[in-house]
Amino acid sequence: MASLTSPRRPDTSERHRLVLEASEAVREDDRTDVDPVSWPVAAVVGGLATAAAGWVLVSGLVVLGWLMGDDAGLPAALELGTRLWLLGGGVPVGVGGLDVSLVPWGLTAVTAALLWRFGAYASRRVAPAGSTGPLVVALVVTLAYALPVLGTAVFLGEPWRAPGRWAAVVLVLLLAARVGAGRGVGRPVGSTWPVAVAGLPRAVAGAVGVLLLAGVAVLVLGLVTGWDRVVDLNDALRAGSAGTALLVVLQACVLPNAVVWSGSYALGAGFSLGNGSVVAPAATSIGVLPGLPLLGALPAEGPGSTLQLWWLVCGAVAGALAAWLVLRDGGTRRIDLSTLLGGLAGVVAGLVFTGLAWTTSGDLGSVRLTGLGPRLLPLLVMSTTTLGLSGVITGAVVGIVRHLGRLAAGTAEATDDGADVVDAEDRADLEQTEVVGRTGVDDATEETQEIPR
Repeated sequence: MASLTSPRRPDTSERHRLVLEASEAVREDDRTDVDPVSWPVAAVVGGLATAAAGWVLVSGLVVLGWLMGDDAGLPAALELGTRLWLLGGGVPVGVGGLDVSLVPWGLTAVTAALLWRFGAYASRRVAPAGSTGPLVVALVVTLAYALPVLGTAVFLGEPWRAPGRWAAVVLVLLLAARVGAGRGVGRPVGSTWPVAVAGLPRAVAGAVGVLLLAGVAVLVLGLVTGWDRVVDLNDALRAGSAGTALLVVLQACVLPNAVVWSGSYALGAGFSLGNGSVVAPAATSIGVLPGLPLLGALPAEGPGSTLQLWWLVCGAVAGALAAWLVLRDGGTRRIDLSTLLGGLAGVVAGLVFTGLAWTTSGDLGSVRLTGLGPRLLPLLVMSTTTLGLSGVITGAVVGIVRHLGRLAAGTAEATDDGADVVDAEDRADLEQTEVVGRTGVDDATEETQEIPR
C-alpha cells in the first residue's frame, strides 16, 4: 500500500511528453521593421507641434522685449505675443487699439516649412498597400495646426474682419503640407493630372520663383543705394544693442512681404504704403511713414528713371520660363496646342502671383497706414498680360522648332527608306541578270553536248 505522503505518480496513460523544438534563426535581412507611430498620430502631433513652436517663438520674443524695461506685466506681454502669433496665422488682430491685418510672412514661412516637414514625415508612415494619399495627410496636418489657432482667436474675441485672407493663408499652408507629403512618397503635385497639363505646377512654381528673385534684386539694390538712409533711421530709434536685435527680427518677419512687393514693382504695378502713396517704376509719391529702417530702401520721390523700366523684362522672362517648363516633356504637340499651353502657363502664374501678393497686403491701423501692399488691379493686368504674352510667344517658338525638327527627321527617314528601296531593286535586277546569264550558259552547254552514236 502506498504511503499517503508519497507523491502521486500518474499512470502510463496520463503521462504527457514535452517536446522542445528549435526554430530556425531569423536572418537580419528577413526582419520587418514595425513603425510604432502611425501616420494619423504623426500628422496630428506634427500640426500641434507646429502651432506650439510658433507660439513659443513669438511669445518668447515679446517677453524678451518686456524684460528690457516695458512697464506692462507679464500676462499683457504673453497676450500680445499670442495676438502676434495669430496674426502670423492670417487672423487679423487688435494691437494697442489698432486694427492690424498685415500678415508677417516671415513667421508664416517658418510655419509652412514645419508643416512641409511634418507632412513628409507622416506620409512616409502610410502603409504601402494603404489608400491614403498625400492630400489626406496634408489635410490632417493642416487642420491639426489650424484648429488651435481658430480656438485661440475665438477665445480672445478677435473679430473676423478678413476671413478671406485667413482662408488664403491656410490654403498656402495646406499647399506646403501637400508638397511635403507628396515628396515623402514620391508623388509630387500634378503627378496624377492629364499629361497635357502635368507640368503646369512646375511651370507656375518656376515663374513665381523668377518674380520673387526679381523682387529680391529690387530690394537689395534699394538697400545698397539707400544704405545711408537705412543707417540714419536706425540711429534715430536709439534702440540699443538688444533693441536693434529685436528690430532686426521684426523686419525679418516682414521681409517676405517686402520681397513680394518688390516683385510687384518689377512688374510695373508697384505698391502702396498708405492712402495717397505709390511706389512704382514710373513715379514715386510717399507720404508720412513709420521710422522703420527697412523703408530707407525706397526710391526718391518724383518721376522714375527710364532705367527702372528694364525691370519689366523680368515678367517676360518669367512667362517664357513657365511656357518652357510646361512644354519640357517634349511630347508631340501641334503648334497651336503648344502656343495655347505656353500662354496658359503664363496666365496661371500671373494669377498665382497676384493672389500671393494679396495675402501679403493689409492694414496697420484704420486711418493712415491702410491698404499697404501691392496695387492689386494694376498687378493683375500687368502680370497676366506680360507673362501670358511671353508664354504665348515662347510656346509658339517651341512648337515651330519641334515641328521643323519632326519634318527634318521625317525627311531623313524617307530618304533612308528610299535608298533602301533602290538598293533592294538593284539587288533584284542583279540577281535577275545573273539568273538569265546562267540560263544562257546552260542552254549553250546543252546544245553542244555530243550525241552518242
